[in-house]
Amino acid sequence: MPRVAPQYSSSGWRGCGSSPASRRSPLAGNVLEIVHRQFTAPTTVLGSGIPAIDHITGIGGYPRGRITELFGTASSGKSALALACCLNTAALGLTVVWIDLEHSLTAKLPLDPGPSARDILLLEPHTAEDAVDMAAILLERADIDLLVMDSAIVMNPSRRPVGMPFNMARAEMVGRTLRKLTTLVARRHCVMLFLSRSYLMAVPASVASIGGGALRSFASLRLKTTQEQLAMDEGDPSSFAVRVRVVKNKLAPPEREALLYYSLADGTLTEEPPAMVAEQPEEEPWP
Repeated sequence: MPRVAPQYSSSGWRGCGSSPASRRSPLAGNVLEIVHRQFTAPTTVLGSGIPAIDHITGIGGYPRGRITELFGTASSGKSALALACCLNTAALGLTVVWIDLEHSLTAKLPLDPGPSARDILLLEPHTAEDAVDMAAILLERADIDLLVMDSAIVMNPSRRPVGMPFNMARAEMVGRTLRKLTTLVARRHCVMLFLSRSYLMAVPASVASIGGGALRSFASLRLKTTQEQLAMDEGDPSSFAVRVRVVKNKLAPPEREALLYYSLADGTLTEEPPAMVAEQPEEEPWP
């Protein structure tokens, strides 16, 4: 006797949510609406203080609610780039916090930073754990618009496991920091600038940094600074060019560049080259 497949009606589906109607969760529509709003809502940004940087980011500045990494070799303009954003943000009357693990911000300030520099809240923790706790408390209880973490190279844990190399312990500490602060930054809707240093200094094209893979993954925007074209004035260095390249961008096309100039005389970072490094007009050939 041939076997006949049983016929099921829509009313015959019972138990365990097997029917298509019962599988339709009320939360599914809410999740889709949240995702749709997230991708269709315009990205709010905070100006960097330098129009060329705002242009290469593709969105007009640093994104709010996300982490931006500024990395490069030593003395390549990372702190000057972050300071330009801090001074511009403070001049707008917004709240700026700089967590200085290196205890060197006073030496990096421009010669004439302006009155807005007094509005920057400077914190100098002694350990990386203190820095993370300070940042978490401020993000939870205060209205912060810009938070600068300076920097990943000194985020060594106070207690390192026996046998673990220093670079691995530092990368693990940075990872714990990002896992704790990323949600708070998004909830507070502020900009977080995380300063780091290039890891492979012998390879100019490398995009690896001291922050490790965690910082590369958590950062929505990564800017690499490179020192170029050192200018001399009467035998002494007076300025150098800083090339800023977007190596990662989740909000706009990456691989854009801008050329800035850092003056060693007053410590400012500008788009216009000083007179000694400006291109000289070509002389007319001798008749």
